[in-house]
Amino acid sequence: MSDEWIIDVLTDLKAYAVKNGLNVTADQLDDARLIAMTEIASASRQETENAREYEKPVGRPCLYVAGGELA
Repeated sequence: MSDEWIIDVLTDLKAYAVKNGLNVTADQLDDARLIAMTEIASASRQETENAREYEKPVGRPCLYVAGGELA
């Protein structure tokens, strides 16, 4: 499951806070939303970098020919 659901929850909470005159709370929720977006993007970037590291060749491959002898 994607972590982006939390952005929707924070957005809804901020809208509630604004509607009910909780201005400081709304500002804090906006900050929390920005922090969550930053963390989600950072985690996604790290996962991409980890996947790229995994895909890199480890070294020179050993080739075999029919009969099981080294080429």
